[in-house]
Amino acid sequence: MHPQPLPVVRAFVRDQDPAFYGRYRLWFQQVTPWLDDYRALIPVRAGATAELDAAIEALPAQHWPLRRINRDAHAWGWSLDHGEPGQDLLSLELLSDVCYIDARNLHWALDRLAVHLADARLFVRSTGDGDDRWLDEYTLAEGCAEVRRWRCPEPDWPGVFAVYEALVRERPDDAELRRFVAFAHRERAAALGRDVRRVREHLARAAALDEA
Repeated sequence: MHPQPLPVVRAFVRDQDPAFYGRYRLWFQQVTPWLDDYRALIPVRAGATAELDAAIEALPAQHWPLRRINRDAHAWGWSLDHGEPGQDLLSLELLSDVCYIDARNLHWALDRLAVHLADARLFVRSTGDGDDRWLDEYTLAEGCAEVRRWRCPEPDWPGVFAVYEALVRERPDDAELRRFVAFAHRERAAALGRDVRRVREHLARAAALDEA
């Protein structure tokens, strides 16, 4: 498997190219700053809240899977029970049952918003309903958002863990990535229910990553 960049677009696109546009149940998982959650919560840079709100408001009409929230104002409805009180965050999560969106537009939007956000790393994938044979890795740094995509069109596509494990081997000194992949294994184990063999396999791999 080889990563590939998404085509860089300089404006919102509406062509609905099937290679990038789809009906997705998007899943956001954050590597840094560390977040053990079903969404990404990226801190807003100090003093940049108003600018971020204006940038979000200026985005073209689209059911964007993002919203600026505050730990105080939105704590009850958004399950914000830890972290810095009063902190503003960009929440990335599926805000509807499914999301009709072009992945190029998501990248374009995050690249426009990144200047107002703290550095972060996260993975974005679809959990069904459409082309879910891809995994995107976003890196937000120095005010820009870069993305690498892994496309796995083979019928025997083994799932996102094939990419996670390949990245762990490729980046042996990346402790934050190892911690995230260990969490992902535990999360998958919890979802497998009574499949005892696979549960044990995922938990064993998580333990091995913890010890590495």
